Amino acid sequence: MRPSDGRFALFGMLIVIAWPACPQESRIDLGLSIAIDAADGTPANDMPGAGVLGRYTLNDEWAIGAAVNRTEYDYEEPAAIVGIVQNPTVEVIDALAAATTVRGWVERSLTEAGSSLHFFLGAGIGAAFTDVPDVTGPRADGGTFDIRTEVDTEIIATVIGGARRMFGERWSGEVAVRAEQHFADWRSTDRVSGAQGSIDDYLTWGIQFTLAYRW
Repeated sequence: MRPSDGRFALFGMLIVIAWPACPQESRIDLGLSIAIDAADGTPANDMPGAGVLGRYTLNDEWAIGAAVNRTEYDYEEPAAIVGIVQNPTVEVIDALAAATTVRGWVERSLTEAGSSLHFFLGAGIGAAFTDVPDVTGPRADGGTFDIRTEVDTEIIATVIGGARRMFGERWSGEVAVRAEQHFADWRSTDRVSGAQGSIDDYLTWGIQFTLAYRW
């Protein structure tokens, strides 16, 4: 199975979980979201992205959802990860990483039914499929580096909380904060010297804005 096939299979499983076959009333929300997450610089500082999401309301208290997001961000200083000192007269060279993330979650409303403003808490799990291009540049000692980075599929555990406001019967706007634990394995190798470095699990935290329509 190609990696792309696995991504679509995982997303398909989440869709099956999140959307019962024959809803009897308007319980499905489909929306667009933008988000920015932050980390401690390993592997990134800021991680902006956008995506689509769907949510199915089970009852007045519980809902389930699924989302697909696309994120692009700087993988900070791959040379430093493998222990190479870059030429200080040259601007720091980062790699532009790109990730497709699939998430599923469960959320609980903290507000009484009928209110136009809903507060909620949720938790979920996801997977990120990340590509990192090769980077090259000058070393401080006069040589060059040529670094390749391989990233295994990341498993992500998420906790989220926020507020959602209904505008009429169909439209809603939402702001949420989240923290995510990434279970990761990044491996960088310099093809010239053979130097290697790795990044393991890391934590991100961020904010997300969503506009959704109820079907």
